[in-house]
Amino acid sequence: TAIAREVAPFSFGKKTGLYEKWIRTCPIVKEPGKYFTGNKWTDPFVLMKEEEAKGNRDINIATILSQDAVDAKYSGGAIVTAYKESDIIEGVKGNGDGFMLGAQEKSILPDNVLSELIETMDKIRDQYSLLGDVSIEWVFDGKEIWIVQLNQVKNTGVGNVIVSGNPTRYIEFFVEDGLEALRLKINEIEGLNIGIKLIGNVGITSHFGDVLRQSNIPSKIVHRN
Repeated sequence: TAIAREVAPFSFGKKTGLYEKWIRTCPIVKEPGKYFTGNKWTDPFVLMKEEEAKGNRDINIATILSQDAVDAKYSGGAIVTAYKESDIIEGVKGNGDGFMLGAQEKSILPDNVLSELIETMDKIRDQYSLLGDVSIEWVFDGKEIWIVQLNQVKNTGVGNVIVSGNPTRYIEFFVEDGLEALRLKINEIEGLNIGIKLIGNVGITSHFGDVLRQSNIPSKIVHRN
């Protein structure tokens, strides 16, 4: 259910079979990991007021979204491109909150999860002419894949590369310093043709990858042993 500014509340999607609710903000400009996502109901009007204060625009939040919870056996992120061989799939067992925030390393996913996820991604790819490359957040409940978020992306990367490029030099950024520190670092180097080496066992589809893709900063992940 979407509680929006400009139109009356409306609902879409399918019932998950659970009655618990997740509630999240839908900002006008995507800022991964900055605005609230929670796994229990909260007053949407109070939430809107609190979250608006985090942004620096006249209007920062377009909509509050209430979503049915999903019984997460596995969850994670993925990037769907024009060609299957260029897709990126990452995930963990259980809820993916820690993974998206860089606090949990990606896991090896079972074959049945991968099979269901690939089939779902192929269905999204059928709409490529309309959507282009997209990132998704997905959840597997033991039977099927649920898409809980989808965003268009411009930089999809290869291997450990988040955004390709040839900067004059790379600087290191440690994942444990957090997303807000990464945003500040990006502001410091914007327009200087400096890249970022993201140090830590973090996924390309995590919020750290999202922030770097959105900022178009040449970047790559350097995993710790």
